[in-house]
Amino acid sequence: MKKERLIVVGGVAAGMSGASRARKLRPDMEIIVFEKSGYVSYAMCGMPYFVADRVKTVESLVFYNASFFQENRNIRVFLHHEVKRILTAKNTVVVEDRESGKEQTYEYDKLLITTGARPFVPSIEGTNLRGIFTLRQLEDGIAIKEYVLNEKPKTGLIMGGGYIAMEMAEAFSEAGVKVTIVEKMPEILGTMDWEITERIEKELERNGVTLIKSDSVTQFTGRGSRVVGAVLGSGLTVNADIVLISVGITPNSAIAKEADIRLGVAGAIGVNAKMEASIPGVYAAGDCAEAHHIVLGRNVYVPLGTTANKQGRVAGENIAGGDAAFKGIVGTSVFKTFDLEVGRTGITEKEAMSEHMDYVANVIEHISRAHYYPGVSRILVKLVADRKTGRLLGAQMAGTEGVSKRVDVFATAITARMSVDEITELDLGYAPPFGPVNDPVLVAAEQLQKQV
Repeated sequence: MKKERLIVVGGVAAGMSGASRARKLRPDMEIIVFEKSGYVSYAMCGMPYFVADRVKTVESLVFYNASFFQENRNIRVFLHHEVKRILTAKNTVVVEDRESGKEQTYEYDKLLITTGARPFVPSIEGTNLRGIFTLRQLEDGIAIKEYVLNEKPKTGLIMGGGYIAMEMAEAFSEAGVKVTIVEKMPEILGTMDWEITERIEKELERNGVTLIKSDSVTQFTGRGSRVVGAVLGSGLTVNADIVLISVGITPNSAIAKEADIRLGVAGAIGVNAKMEASIPGVYAAGDCAEAHHIVLGRNVYVPLGTTANKQGRVAGENIAGGDAAFKGIVGTSVFKTFDLEVGRTGITEKEAMSEHMDYVANVIEHISRAHYYPGVSRILVKLVADRKTGRLLGAQMAGTEGVSKRVDVFATAITARMSVDEITELDLGYAPPFGPVNDPVLVAAEQLQKQV
């Protein structure tokens, strides 16, 4: 009797978690993964630290290689193989071997699309010059590190002011590169409120990063085939021996669209709580798919590695005949740039305003440890809550220590739909090296409680 076959398109977080979950529940299922790059199951979020040489080897970023899945989980992995077309009427995919150029057709019973996202590269002159990079796949990080080591650039330009830009500003600086960030909007990090971004800008400035806002690159200039600078819309010129284009990502969903699979928010693949796409037998997960937002109550596009892993597991379980559901996200994210830790969860005040919510918001600053304990610093906390019910809607934080732990407390509270009143009653851990008796979490909630 022919085995039921699952084909997974893409082999990073969502793809391999989905394949592994399906294998655990269905030892009899045939599982094939096609990955267009040379790696599977790796830590994309670790690439800035690899470029900075804090992570010494690329192998350190790889959780499991292809042979592990083949030898230990009976999952066939084809590296350097790209699915070019999905023919849902025939339950087949057309796959190109990127090394030989040959195409082959494979049948499937179930299909999991985890094609991730792709970096957006604007159509401006000079983007083909040597020394201009994007950072999305592991090979991108390897190429950037090799360029830094071999070419020893002295000046760098980062186009865009998002999370990756903040992390890579530190990475380039640690490699001896003088960094300029060019952001076309009036503020960096459009996903955060100005009280937080102001603190980040000061940290960048303190570490010698030049920040140019409300301006954009119109042309890259080169000497021979190598980039040497950029021209901005304002007429300014910036010297740059290395360039990172980091102006955002878009769902890598073109292959799904061509197969008449419904797309949703921001062009991501539309899915339900079971991670089912619009065509029976087809599932999608990770950075190519939508995710339900618990606060907003609708699907959104917020690509994060943690979400990809969870969505992949849900898809894998349902593919294997289970009945799992993805409960949703609250958009929790944290990052570090130089000595500053930054985090957010839920929605910002800007988002609450755009959603026409009746909300209250406050900003407090409080100590990170007991005031007498060495190394004490200050943490900035901003909260947003529903004016009528007091339900916490969002939190943002910035400080030199303890941010990630406290953002997770707020993320848990938002997921549990807790009010600021309930948050003030939380029994949080206390010891002088870790926090004051009145933790910043509690102080921020107590202050906002007065406005509800």
